[in-house]
Amino acid sequence: MKPDFKYYPKSGVSLHRQRGFVLTIELILITTILVIGSFAGIIAIRDALIKYKFKHQDRSVVIADSNNRVLGPMVGLDEHEAPLLFYIDRTLAADSNGDSRALRALIGVRDDRFTSREPIYYTQLNCQGDPCIKPTSSEVFDNRGVDIASVDTGAVSYFHALQGAPNYAIGASPDRIKGYLYRQTTEICPVNTLTAVTGSRYVSQKVVFGEPCESPFVLPLPVGESPRFCPSSANSGSTTCPQVGPDACGIVEKNGRDKCACPAGYYDAGALLGLAEGQCCPTGTEAKVDPLNGGLACQGAGLVRAESVPDINDPEKNALEDFQPPFQVNLPTAVGGDEQWISTAPEAER
Repeated sequence: MKPDFKYYPKSGVSLHRQRGFVLTIELILITTILVIGSFAGIIAIRDALIKYKFKHQDRSVVIADSNNRVLGPMVGLDEHEAPLLFYIDRTLAADSNGDSRALRALIGVRDDRFTSREPIYYTQLNCQGDPCIKPTSSEVFDNRGVDIASVDTGAVSYFHALQGAPNYAIGASPDRIKGYLYRQTTEICPVNTLTAVTGSRYVSQKVVFGEPCESPFVLPLPVGESPRFCPSSANSGSTTCPQVGPDACGIVEKNGRDKCACPAGYYDAGALLGLAEGQCCPTGTEAKVDPLNGGLACQGAGLVRAESVPDINDPEKNALEDFQPPFQVNLPTAVGGDEQWISTAPEAER
């Protein structure tokens, strides 16, 4: 007969029925809080992202043409509240080190045209002939306002100078209104000193009806160009002198003889240096005598040739040729629906 007793396992030995864990009220509560908190956090992140998206859309101004082709985002406004944007020019030739370059051209966009602070100059009347432009930060010319005759507010752009050149400007387009983009080259502008007084200028920044072409306009002479020479009464009637008006040859007298006065925008450099009178240099340039031949030269920041900025996809076209007016900007988001939000500034910003 077997002994009547029970077997007790040693300490540390688990019975089969003790494997697993006990699901307690505390564990259920913690899990519930974590799950609900995660969902609440995800919803808060979603709402914040939606608010940020619509706030960003409301404050970002994007400019497009009539075909909804985007020109770019607005970076500022000019004095006429026309949006300003950067056109990235990637068609420049490599520099002396062989490195490619990309520069920004700052242009304004109105509903019907492009604008720039810098003007484009033309060697012929009515904005025809070779296009030319001033070097960057050229303050001796056009230092008067483009809309009113006030000094120190002229058509000089400083942004392009900060890039290390070249200068950019909007010039005439075939329709004479919209405007094309031009940039500075290293060639001297082919200004004929005999006809420099009868050039023209395209000032896109002015607020005018029709095309913003000033014709005639006195063109600045290139650097080192010989001065205009207005002879005495013995040569009165020469084509190098003004033929009409109060400054015409044979009208103004000085020291008992006729004197051909310099035209508007020029000064008599010859008389200033004790040389032959009537040798005229543009205002703002410095007249210097060549020590070798004794000739007079007008030293200063003159005009250089401008070239059309080509479209990167079609070099035969101008960079702005395919954009069609009227130009427009995007509008803020209309409020409506459950996932659209009105942008409200925080309390601290009120």
